[in-house]
Amino acid sequence: MQWLYVNGSLVRRGDATISALDPAVVHGRALIETFRSHSGRVFRLTQHFERLFSGAPALGLTIPLTLPDLEAAVADVLARNEALDARLRLTVSAGANPNVILTAGPLTGYAPELYERGMHATIAAVRRNESSPLSRIKCAAGLLDGVLARERAREAGFDEAIMLNTHGSVAEATVSNVFVVSEGRLLTPTIDSGALPGVTRAAVLDLARASGIGATETEVTLDGLRACDEAFLTNSVMGVMPLTRLENAPIASGDVGQLTEQLSQRYRDAVSDVA
Repeated sequence: MQWLYVNGSLVRRGDATISALDPAVVHGRALIETFRSHSGRVFRLTQHFERLFSGAPALGLTIPLTLPDLEAAVADVLARNEALDARLRLTVSAGANPNVILTAGPLTGYAPELYERGMHATIAAVRRNESSPLSRIKCAAGLLDGVLARERAREAGFDEAIMLNTHGSVAEATVSNVFVVSEGRLLTPTIDSGALPGVTRAAVLDLARASGIGATETEVTLDGLRACDEAFLTNSVMGVMPLTRLENAPIASGDVGQLTEQLSQRYRDAVSDVA
């Protein structure tokens, strides 16, 4: 997709430039939101914008656009690229003159077979620092640990890596939130555990509670993940992704769990209702 949004204008990918001294380039000081469009609409775009806005004080960053601005930028980028379904990434850099960049790309990376067999994950060597304010916002500098951990996992033949916090409890995966099912209850690590406050994470919690499923944000231990009845991962591009193996051992039966399938369908229905 050749067109992107830069500071209020649509420009061709090859013509887009920012200063080499921009704080995003020099220090990775930038907020990021990643989401996907379905039939030209973005599920919970308001929540993505609110998370962006709430993360700004931690980086001393000013958000120079409003929600209507973002909605218009998404519509313009999709229209110019003649795309209805796309992976979108919004970047807002820090500094006196922050840059706002919205890119659109094809939906790649999650093969249909993964949803059928579930992802296989390893345990990342690097720990998530739950005491850092960067663990609670989606920023360029804070993503690098996860990027490197995911690369190492894929080199070792895994799909993902589970990141533990400094106490050894589950924080999140490298690009997704973690959920486990234990004795019919849905559990996910707390934000204080080092989990990013994911938009899809919140949506799944809402959908579960609306369906009468007990859903709790709590500490999730590594032993608890190994012994759970089901597990899955969430983010705004993958939706609900089953997690069926950890290291070289199956999680429960090693098959996609019933509650995982149920919530995955409810999430798809919710997204379709918006689109």
